Amino acid sequence: MQILMIKYLINKPLLRKGDGYFPSMNLADRYFKLLITSFFPFFLLLLFPDLNYSQSTVSDEKVISGRVIDKISGEALEDVNVYLSYTTKGIATDEYGQFSFGTTLTGQFELVFSIIGYESQKRIVTLGDGTDHLIFEVELIKKPIRLTELEVRADNSDWIRNFDDFSRQFLGETYNASETEIENRWVFNFDRNEDGDLIATADGPIRILNHALGYELLVDLTDFSWNVSEGSGYYLVQIRFKEMEPESGQEFRSWVRNREQAYNGSFRHFLKSLYDDRLARNRFEVVWMDTNQRGRIQPIDQSQLDQSLRFHGLNPGLASQGVKGYLLREPVDILIGRRNVLVDNRKRARLVPMRDDNIFFIMPDGNLADLLAVAIAGYWSTYRIADMVPIDYEPG
Repeated sequence: MQILMIKYLINKPLLRKGDGYFPSMNLADRYFKLLITSFFPFFLLLLFPDLNYSQSTVSDEKVISGRVIDKISGEALEDVNVYLSYTTKGIATDEYGQFSFGTTLTGQFELVFSIIGYESQKRIVTLGDGTDHLIFEVELIKKPIRLTELEVRADNSDWIRNFDDFSRQFLGETYNASETEIENRWVFNFDRNEDGDLIATADGPIRILNHALGYELLVDLTDFSWNVSEGSGYYLVQIRFKEMEPESGQEFRSWVRNREQAYNGSFRHFLKSLYDDRLARNRFEVVWMDTNQRGRIQPIDQSQLDQSLRFHGLNPGLASQGVKGYLLREPVDILIGRRNVLVDNRKRARLVPMRDDNIFFIMPDGNLADLLAVAIAGYWSTYRIADMVPIDYEPG
């Protein structure tokens, strides 16, 4: 919910702690029913190659490197996508299976290793805890791909109908979705379970071009199940964002405007606003569940921070990186937007504590330090792929 590693629950009732659903974002909203994995989502800086965090220095950069090989043969694997999910940070392995990239991000992230024809792998990494260089040796397992069968099914009317249903729920039905395309449809397999739910799998990373926001996405689909008749379901994804090159200054300005609109009111926007103590200014209000009575998310004292970080299995060194802790004694709703004088039509999301101590942590850039500390639902679980910005996005 962070916005990473999130399973989204779409069009489900707002969650309460203990409901059994865990939609969180960011790794993000996770962001959407992408809960975050949408939410997430869910989930920072203008994402242009020549820009960086204003507070970053060379000494702040962490390096992630290593090598990827075939588990059986031991041969180096070239062109494996290695990335921090829901961010623009990543790279492909070279001919020797090696990779190395730097980042100034802090917090907990999902590091993904993905290439067509192999089972993807994910590792949870914590950045900004005092470790400047993370090294990984990864062995990927090959999986069979039936290209002939896929080609036949791609011409089948049932496959086309299923793909259309999938696209509407996966990309959304907004303007941004209408400007977004899936380039490699042939990777998909569709089925229906005994309840009639649409089940989707992919034989490799999904390549998506979002012409509205100016991003190329590589998406690893772990799970997708959708009840078309009820209009509800869930999916779990990992995403790498890449900047597209604008063809004109006008297109660039359109991307900047559309990205900011997608960011405003998001779970990532809420976390950053809470950290900066600017909830009201950014049009967020915390209320108790199913009411409009003002609720509370309580900052924890600095004296509690070290012990709380250890309880969550986090490095106490995060305290020196500016992490803040918050106590959420019970689920609260978040009202989003400007309140109308006559009718309160603000959007409503829900934040649910998931740890025994009811504490969660936010890094200075608005990322969650512990991805599993909170879950989200409501408005934030309605986000879709086409309306997502990466978690290292920060509005101008």
